Amino acid sequence: MSFQAKLIITTLALLSGFFVVDLLRKRKLSESYTLLWLLVIFGMFFFTWADKFLYSLTLLFGAITPVSTLTLLALMFILIMLIFFSMKIYKMERMIKEFVQRVALDNVKRDPRLTP
Repeated sequence: MSFQAKLIITTLALLSGFFVVDLLRKRKLSESYTLLWLLVIFGMFFFTWADKFLYSLTLLFGAITPVSTLTLLALMFILIMLIFFSMKIYKMERMIKEFVQRVALDNVKRDPRLTP
């Protein structure tokens, strides 16, 4: 990877890091997600500047170029994040359903005329 590309990726990673920390400061992002995104940004730095490690991974995966390896790692990360957020959505769905059922039961207890 060229030095210019490394500088561009590093600049984008730094800007992303500042953005994530700013979201945490404004309480629009939780600490756990901030930590996750900072680890991802650190990974971007690492894979950008650790050429020998990236070439080793390229050989391990059987890829032709390091860019292919980076693309594969990015796709794996996206897949993991999609599964993670699907689990979070399912958990929130269950909590909302239980909450609505509890509210409905409380309303029926207070006003028996609401029963069908």
